[in-house]
Amino acid sequence: MTEGKIRHMFPGGNTPFGFYSYYRYVLDSEQANRIFILKGGPGTGKSTIMKKIGLKLSKQGYDIELMHCSSDNNSLDGIVIPGLKVAVIDGTSPHVVDPIYPGAVDEIINLGEFWNEEGIIEAKEIILETSKKKKNCFERAYRYLRAAYELKADTEKILDLALDRGKETIFIHDLTKKLFGTTPLSETPGTQRFLFACAITPNGLSNYLDSLCTGHEVIRLYTSVGYNTNNVFKYINDEAVKRGFLTEAYCCPMTPDRIEHIVLPELKISVITANEYHDISENNRENVTTYHMDDFLNQDILTSYKPQLDFNRQYTDTLIRKAIESLALAKSYHNRLEKYYIKNIDFNQLTLTVEKLIDKILTYA
Repeated sequence: MTEGKIRHMFPGGNTPFGFYSYYRYVLDSEQANRIFILKGGPGTGKSTIMKKIGLKLSKQGYDIELMHCSSDNNSLDGIVIPGLKVAVIDGTSPHVVDPIYPGAVDEIINLGEFWNEEGIIEAKEIILETSKKKKNCFERAYRYLRAAYELKADTEKILDLALDRGKETIFIHDLTKKLFGTTPLSETPGTQRFLFACAITPNGLSNYLDSLCTGHEVIRLYTSVGYNTNNVFKYINDEAVKRGFLTEAYCCPMTPDRIEHIVLPELKISVITANEYHDISENNRENVTTYHMDDFLNQDILTSYKPQLDFNRQYTDTLIRKAIESLALAKSYHNRLEKYYIKNIDFNQLTLTVEKLIDKILTYA
């Protein structure tokens, strides 16, 4: 049996505005057969459960979407089995997920049932203290990102002054024609998903563009850091929706309401922003067309602002590194918390829960 395709993405992100959630787009509740929401503390096996389910179903030939955690990109916050219209989601803080259609679609699985509550209560004081330290680290990381955001906004303002809007407008028109040709407008608008392809994590900057673009024609918009490609992607997204296509819009963790990559699954085309922070790997560039967006910038204007641009770049990078350090410290406190829950979990019951959950999921095959 051919194994299923596995795609990777982030349903939420660490941003200058705190944790930003796109969990409502993991799987459309009105189209879903079942959404299982896992509840429980750190170390109660939520990510492990999802990894086991994803691996087993992938080996059975099902395509899988793995939703990674931006606070630990080696951990999962969700999995989706598109062919079965089933998802399993971590519904705990900071991405609290509650049932929209309880029983009809959504089902809560309470992993707290397998706790030795007395053992956890004995560690109450240290759990409270460690949780506060973890929270403080996240808040500090977000303050660093907010400061970096202001410098990034200044860089974008300068590049906007240097932009030849006429050339960009013509490029957008030609690119849209290349993507959609003579495809007519649809009476039924296309559906949209908003997620993250990239994240600011304790392990540094992480992206899954390779996974999302596999098997696609890729349009690669290479830019200087700070070039705002929002005009391009907003137009492409709107035109795709008007023509009835499903669009997967992947947003920027530094500006989470702004699209920086678009995947069109039905056309097998991906349009991505590539820069020093994120790009597809060189061994995945066989079916890639690259456009250099800096060609639309007036170099004389950029030269006149070089001191400001250099300052912004240097300290933006510094602040992002400091944010990553704070996220890494938050992760260390999270690891400490996990220890108190792990030693008080009945893993035999947890294993049975995984087996029962897989059986339930397969009833939708």
